[in-house]
Amino acid sequence: MKKWLVWIAAGLLLVGCSQAQASRPGTDSTSPAAVKSTTGAVIAEGTVEPVRWSNLMFSIPGEVVAVLVETGDGVETDAPLVRLDTRELDLSLQSAGQEVVAHRAALNQLIEGASETLVARAAKENAQQVAQAEIALQIKQWQLEKARIEDPTAHVAAAQARVEQSKLQLAQMQNAPLEADPAIAQSTVDSAQARLEQLLASPDEQAVEIARLRWELARNTLWQSQLERDAIAGRAGVPAYQKELAEATVGAAEISAAIAHLEYALAGKGATGQDIRIAEAAVRQAQAQRDRASSAQRAHAIGLDILRAQIDEAEEQLAQAIAAQETYTVTLKVLAAGVEAARLELEALHTWDNPYLDEATGEQVAQAEARLRQAELAAARLELQLQDAVLCAPFAGTVVDVGVEVGDQVSPGEGVMVLATLGQLQVRTTDLTELTWRGWP
Repeated sequence: MKKWLVWIAAGLLLVGCSQAQASRPGTDSTSPAAVKSTTGAVIAEGTVEPVRWSNLMFSIPGEVVAVLVETGDGVETDAPLVRLDTRELDLSLQSAGQEVVAHRAALNQLIEGASETLVARAAKENAQQVAQAEIALQIKQWQLEKARIEDPTAHVAAAQARVEQSKLQLAQMQNAPLEADPAIAQSTVDSAQARLEQLLASPDEQAVEIARLRWELARNTLWQSQLERDAIAGRAGVPAYQKELAEATVGAAEISAAIAHLEYALAGKGATGQDIRIAEAAVRQAQAQRDRASSAQRAHAIGLDILRAQIDEAEEQLAQAIAAQETYTVTLKVLAAGVEAARLELEALHTWDNPYLDEATGEQVAQAEARLRQAELAAARLELQLQDAVLCAPFAGTVVDVGVEVGDQVSPGEGVMVLATLGQLQVRTTDLTELTWRGWP
């Protein structure tokens, strides 16, 4: 039986080799193979194929930047075939290497302890923070005292007095007899005209500059409070209430800056349309008085209109003064909160303990070692990915098919190239049929 199988295999191999030489490289060929003898015949069908072939693929995604072979090229084992873009991986590996260095330095510092220079530097930084906190507390206290001095209560009383005075003038004018004095009327015309020209002129530069400087001061205060908040947020071990107080201080500074900006905008606007209308009405009143012979009644009506406009203006100023007083109350509370926050921050800085004087615990060392190990593993993974970005030949053979070009995007598991050993072929049988059997001679 064994001798029969050997003769069949030899016959198939001879027939298959001759067919493979006639076919194109890399193309399977199926044909019958037969072994004859004086006593009978055996026919078998088979497929001619390379002894070894492989559909090569990447294990990582990426963009093809180099195809180093072409179809039909022969390659040796481990020869590079295709390369992917590794710029991002290179940067990631550099970053991972820096992480490893940083974690190793942190571990060594925990084991060896902080140097005297580091301890002294931390103490110096704390002293500087204490000095800055003391200055910040003084600034906030000064701002609170200044706000208390600028109490708008007096402005409310003055606006209320103007309203009452304008109403009294209106009542007196309504009951007063008409008068017509040309000299007085001319003087009134000149005064009203001067007032109108003053309103039409540019706003007072000194008042605008003062408003601008107040806005700059408020912006600087806001910037400083933001720096203090960010410094507190960036420090480890700072209690949550200190961070909340720092955030509240920033909010108060933002409100103050908004108020200062509004005052600056109002100062630069100059006279309102209502102010100009009042001045124009005053001019018309004076002109009417000058021409009282023909328009005494009209001049009186214009005077009444002016007083009514003045009453409206005075009532508007009163409303603004009341609103400013309400804002002032909130501002005082915010400034007082800022003073308290600065005081608490200063106390916290005074009670600060230098952490570099403490010896590291075993748990801290173990955590640092674990972080170092994680960083090393991350770097090792990136190195493996860099190696995987180059597709190499797993064995010596011929490139049968190239499925990618430069610029293509490939995915893991996607076939990009077929490699086969065309110089070593074999016949893989698919069927064996025995027609006759009369025994071997």
